[in-house]
Amino acid sequence: MKKRYLTIVLILAAITALIAGFYLKSRSQAPEGNLAIVCDGSETLVDPFSAPVSEVKGTTVNGKGQEKEISAQGAALSDVLSLAGIEPDSYTTARVVSSDEYAAGITAEEAAAGNIAFLIPDEGDDGTETIRLIVFGDDNSKRQVKDVVKIEVIK
Repeated sequence: MKKRYLTIVLILAAITALIAGFYLKSRSQAPEGNLAIVCDGSETLVDPFSAPVSEVKGTTVNGKGQEKEISAQGAALSDVLSLAGIEPDSYTTARVVSSDEYAAGITAEEAAAGNIAFLIPDEGDDGTETIRLIVFGDDNSKRQVKDVVKIEVIK
């Protein structure tokens, strides 16, 4: 009886490893320092900091009500999207996606405001240079995305 359980556990572990391998190979990553901007199935790679860079200052609030002061140089999300030829009136939402597939939605109106959503340089857990989305004005910082690799534009 114990051999049967062991066999079943080993088979399930093998199936899980196989599925994880296929999933990880199917994920696309932009080269370091670039973002993939996806619109209507076509992908454009851009360097977000080739857009006009400005001072990003403000306060974000997490779910516990704790405030964090942000002071960095960064690019407005709307400026980064315009690098790929995407104008605010051509989409409804920009879905900003991290390397681990965590995502946050920014409306076209928020992006066009120019003072709400920014991309700033950040340092990843492994010391590499990454990109972070900062969204001001939220009462919960769930739209702060670390290690941004892709922006999906939804019409």
